[in-house]
Amino acid sequence: MWHVHRARWFDAAVSELSQFLKADTRTDVKAAALQHVLGLTGSEAGRRQLLAAADVLAQLKRLVAEDRSPAGHDASLALLNLSGFAAAGAPLLAAPGPNTAELLLRRAVQTDSRLADACCMVLSNLSRHPAGCAAIWRCLRDGSAEADGAVTVERLVLALCQRGFNTVGCKLDYLGPLLSNLTQLPEARSYMLDRDRVVFQRLLPFTDYQESLVRRTGVIGAIKNCCFETDSHMWLLGPDVDLLPRLLLPLTGPEPYDDEDMEKLPVDLQYMDETKTREADVDIRKMLLEAITQLCATRSARERVRAQGAYLILREYHKWETDEAALELCEELVNILIKTEDEIGVDDLKAVQIPNDVAERLHKESSAAAEQPLPADTT
Repeated sequence: MWHVHRARWFDAAVSELSQFLKADTRTDVKAAALQHVLGLTGSEAGRRQLLAAADVLAQLKRLVAEDRSPAGHDASLALLNLSGFAAAGAPLLAAPGPNTAELLLRRAVQTDSRLADACCMVLSNLSRHPAGCAAIWRCLRDGSAEADGAVTVERLVLALCQRGFNTVGCKLDYLGPLLSNLTQLPEARSYMLDRDRVVFQRLLPFTDYQESLVRRTGVIGAIKNCCFETDSHMWLLGPDVDLLPRLLLPLTGPEPYDDEDMEKLPVDLQYMDETKTREADVDIRKMLLEAITQLCATRSARERVRAQGAYLILREYHKWETDEAALELCEELVNILIKTEDEIGVDDLKAVQIPNDVAERLHKESSAAAEQPLPADTT
C-alpha cells in the first residue's frame, strides 16, 4: 500500500510541474523545472510519469511553438527523449494544444528555427510506428495548400534537398529517415511517384551523398520503398527518372571493363576513376540491392535492367563484398538477371506464392531494419 501511495504522490508531483512551465513563470524557475523534466526523461519510470501528465506535455509543446524562447531548446530535447520511448506516440500526438504533428512539421521546415533539427528527430521517432506515421502524413498537404501556410510534401522534400535551407545552422538530416518512414504508406508512395509532380526525382542526387550517413540512409530507404510500386517500374527505369544508374553507382568500384562490356553500361557508370570507392555502409548496400530486386519484378523491367549492364556491376561487386547477408541478396538478384525469361517462366515475380518461412524471414528482416529511436544528445 505504501508503494501505491508513493506512486500517486509522484504522479501528482510530476503533474504539478506544468505550473512552473507556464508563460508567466519566472525564467529561472522555468529553467529549473525544465532541467527536472529532462532528468525524468532519462529513466523509463520518469518517461512513463511524464507521458501520463498531459498538462506537462501541453506546456512543452507550447514552449516549442514559441520557438525563440530560451526554454524552447530544452523543451524540444525533452520531447525528443520522450519520442524515443515505444509507448510515447499516442500521448504525444494526443497532448492538449495545437496538433503535435503539425507543430513539429512547421518547426522542421521553418527556415530560421533553431529547433528544426530536434523537431525533425522527434518526427522521425514518431513515424517509426504506424499510428504516428499516419498522423504525420495526414498533416502534410499537397502543393496547392502552401499559400494557406500548410506544410506540404513538396516543402518537406525541398527542405531535405536544398543546401542551406535552414539559415541558422540546422542540418535537417533527419528529414531523410522521416521520409523513409512515411513512404511505408501506400498513399505516400503514390504521391511521391505522381508523374505530374517532380518530387521523387529530387531525391536522386542523395543516393551517393557523403556528407551525412543519416540523410543518405533515409533517402535510399524512401527510394527502396517506392520501388515496391510495380506499376511505376518502367517510368522509374525510363529516361524521365533513370533510376538504375543511381542505384548501381554506390555499388560500383574502380574495376576496368573491356570495351565491349563498357558499352553496355550507362554513361554515368563508365570509366570510373581508380579512386572510386563503394558504399561503406552495409545496410545501405543491402537496401540498394533490395531496390534493384524490386525493379526486377516484371519481365519488361527485368529486360531493361539487363540491358543497362547491371549484371556486370553486380559481378564485380560480388567479388568485393564480405557481408554474408549482402552477398545473399546479390546472389538472389544475379540469379534473376542471368536466367532467361523462359527459365523464370512468369511475367510478374510478385505473383508467385512464396513459402511461409521465406515470407516470415522477410517480415522479420524488414522489422529489424526499422530506425532506432534518437536520443537528445544527438543534437
